[in-house]
Amino acid sequence: MINGPKLVAAEIFHGRSGGLSPVLLRLTADDGVTGLGEAALAYGTGALGAVGMIEDLVRRYLAGGIPAFRGEAVWNEILDHGFWAKGGGAVVFAAMSAIETAMLDIKARTLGVPVYELLGGRMHDSLACYCNGWYFGATRDEDLPRFAESAVADGYDRLKFYPLVEILPEGRLRHPSLRAASEPEVSRRALRRVAEIRRAVGPEVELMLDLSGGLSVGDTIDFCRAVAEHDVSFVEEPTMPGDTGALAQVAGAIPQQVAVGERLYTRNAFRDVLEARAVYILQPDIGNTGGLMEARRIAAMAEAYGLKVQPHVCASAVSSAAAMHLSAALPNFYVQEHFPYWSRLPGHVDVVDDPVEDCVSAGRLSVPDRPGLGVTLRDAAVEDWRVARIDLE
Repeated sequence: MINGPKLVAAEIFHGRSGGLSPVLLRLTADDGVTGLGEAALAYGTGALGAVGMIEDLVRRYLAGGIPAFRGEAVWNEILDHGFWAKGGGAVVFAAMSAIETAMLDIKARTLGVPVYELLGGRMHDSLACYCNGWYFGATRDEDLPRFAESAVADGYDRLKFYPLVEILPEGRLRHPSLRAASEPEVSRRALRRVAEIRRAVGPEVELMLDLSGGLSVGDTIDFCRAVAEHDVSFVEEPTMPGDTGALAQVAGAIPQQVAVGERLYTRNAFRDVLEARAVYILQPDIGNTGGLMEARRIAAMAEAYGLKVQPHVCASAVSSAAAMHLSAALPNFYVQEHFPYWSRLPGHVDVVDDPVEDCVSAGRLSVPDRPGLGVTLRDAAVEDWRVARIDLE
């Protein structure tokens, strides 16, 4: 039992679900226990790259009856000998995240405990959530106040959205191009949106803005100062990811707290941000920063700097479950990202049984005590998504 059961098979799944393109991994051990992981490149581009990277890593590093409990050893073997992981980016670390999370899921299921027990134990019985995706279905600016009011009526008192985006007629969102350097209307439109949403939801609802590095540094500072009258609690990704100097410049010049993390990979990238004292809230995405244990290490680093942690989530319900387990174990947990309205989008697929999203009520997520991640892949829903089945014996 020291090393646990041996891995005998891996299955990789990739498909479309509404606005997402999830990449999932299921590992099976020789005693029949399975574990799930996700490469969280379900939005934007890169999902097919993650599929290929997972297959490469699985065939190279999981073959030959690897013990399922040796996730840390596998992770470091890939880091040291996979070459592209040193200084790597989204694709390699998303694949490593999927493998690590699936192995940890098997370990927790084998031991009969929830994953959070392997992360230090549960500290929170329920988690405050903020609602993202409440704007799904909006096709014009005028829809936003009404959609925000509806989310508040559903029990959410924290809302996040993207003020700088263009809402396309079919309902998709498009971020600014070229830092909007020659388009001052982008900032003016964003200010109008925030003002109208604040009027619609009232003063008690917490508003959070994701800027996605959409403006130049100077315009970002001007916008954040101007929007302060609408009581914004934090701004996410106010600068280009990786530009720590610009981040520090903005953080020192605006009244809002700064949050970053979804496009930073492993503790190494977060170290630079922490040392620059350029952030107040860290947002590691478990599915692309290296996995649950790496995210736990990042959270511990944040605690040493007196910062809050809010795991980033924008993928399938597998990632939501992983983030919940991390959040439940963190002393410096802040708030859980939550997308309750994916089903509004055409083609949405429920990929797991018992998703944690169903445990949210009045804006709080009750933490269940099911073994492992607590979710099981719905085979009938994802049968057409299977792109590879790999024998590891």
